[in-house]
Amino acid sequence: MPRDGVLRYDEGVFIGYRAWERAGTAPAYPFGHGLGYTDWAYEDASFAPAEGGPAGDGGPDVLGTLTVRLRNTGDRPGREVVQVYLAAPAGEDPAVGRPARVLAGFLSVELAAGAVTQARIALARRAAQIWDPSEGDWRTLAGTYTAEVARSVADRRLTVPVAVNG
Repeated sequence: MPRDGVLRYDEGVFIGYRAWERAGTAPAYPFGHGLGYTDWAYEDASFAPAEGGPAGDGGPDVLGTLTVRLRNTGDRPGREVVQVYLAAPAGEDPAVGRPARVLAGFLSVELAAGAVTQARIALARRAAQIWDPSEGDWRTLAGTYTAEVARSVADRRLTVPVAVNG
């Protein structure tokens, strides 16, 4: 409710799925939830840093590419949205004030029954950054993050380490 003509937004970055996770409460349908008529196997995942070396030395907007081997194990064709969340490095100081995980990329895949594909998903550098008000700019936080390959924020299937330079 506005007070004295001012509406405060105190939640910061903790809105949507980030707020549900922070509160430890399960929503009726988690972020990214979807229904379909087939089944999927997430078989393997690997990360390749952006050209130029370890993530942080490549292009300005991309950490690198995550490749996921995905199989339609059902009896009919289907569509799946492969999501990748970037989880903060273990032991990070909570004073940093960022969510436990951030959606870093996604890709929609359509496959025939029994078919296999390699989904290549670019991971956004912004997922490893925080806003630095003293600099008036985004700042990349170095560390070993975990890329979580998922069907939804609550259904994470595979994990891959991602080294990020500051």
